[in-house]
Amino acid sequence: MTRAVATATVLDGLRAHGNDYSGAERAFRARTGLALTGLALTGPAPTGPLDRMPEGISEPVSVVVATYNGARSLAGTLAGLEAQLWRGFEVVVVDDGSDPPVRRMVFDAGLTVPVSVVHNPVGLGAGAARNVGLTVAQGSTVVFLDDDIRMSRDALALLALRQQHTEGCMFTGFRDNTGPDVFSAPDGAHPPRIERDWRWLSDRGGDRYVLTTAARDVPHCDRTSFELVKESRYFKDFGHGRVIGFWDLPGMVSGHSLCVKRADAVSVGGFPEEYATRWGAEDLAFGALMAASGIFVVPALDWVAFHLRHEGRRVPRAVEHARLERALDRYRSMLGEPLAERRFPRHRLRRAAGAGRPGAECYELVP
Repeated sequence: MTRAVATATVLDGLRAHGNDYSGAERAFRARTGLALTGLALTGPAPTGPLDRMPEGISEPVSVVVATYNGARSLAGTLAGLEAQLWRGFEVVVVDDGSDPPVRRMVFDAGLTVPVSVVHNPVGLGAGAARNVGLTVAQGSTVVFLDDDIRMSRDALALLALRQQHTEGCMFTGFRDNTGPDVFSAPDGAHPPRIERDWRWLSDRGGDRYVLTTAARDVPHCDRTSFELVKESRYFKDFGHGRVIGFWDLPGMVSGHSLCVKRADAVSVGGFPEEYATRWGAEDLAFGALMAASGIFVVPALDWVAFHLRHEGRRVPRAVEHARLERALDRYRSMLGEPLAERRFPRHRLRRAAGAGRPGAECYELVP
């Protein structure tokens, strides 16, 4: 990774970072004949997989899935990975304190690619769980998925191809919220639709801004609807701390579908672990760290996955707002910290018995 000029704080790095990745885009098209973002800006939303699989993909990929009591949806996530047309990847499942543990379910899922399961008996939160996955991952490219995301069959091939022919890029995917019938058996359903992701068309208004800004004073904006992908020219105009409506560049990064070079993620200290709750702003903070260090945030518009809509998980709005405020206080504090002082946390692991088949590994986190 090529870092930006050394800066005093993370916020300084964000203001210095220009997200115009046109050079990487041109180079990728020259090498592959494909568009880096997946389709033309003026074209329609993706409707299906490529008609042929690109040749010559050799990028080693690790897929990291962090889970907490998500066995039901995790089964669909793993089924989507087993259905991938390209097979040059491993799967790392980090069980962050599930009760019961998911290890046996993972090994019974029938994966025919290498798989590792890390059991952490005491939940540390999403950021720490993803860092544990980074510790175990063997691939030079890492794809982070939530345990309720089901990828299309060509997704990993296209992500591997992107990372194989680019440097300094982080790709973020999109999701289509759906119910259990489609999530569990997607073949007979419509393809996932990018227009159902809030970044494609948002009408949430100003309350969403609190997720993406370091400042408490919100610029006045009368609009309530935004097409953020198009209005930012594929996020290119989000550089140098620019805000569009109520959003900025780190807010475009979503941990449910994220693809990075492992070395880039480690160099910025991984996911911040101070968001040690089940829900936090760790992906927002990770996006800020990556952009501040000079990494381009690129939307992969053909990477649209089904997301299982969870019923009965809603919390009162007041509770959710309090969690947001606590997370954002941590985020604002992080933005004022020196970027160069971030270090990747060390998590001690030990091998455990119970894998039960070749190509499978078990680990436990050492307290």
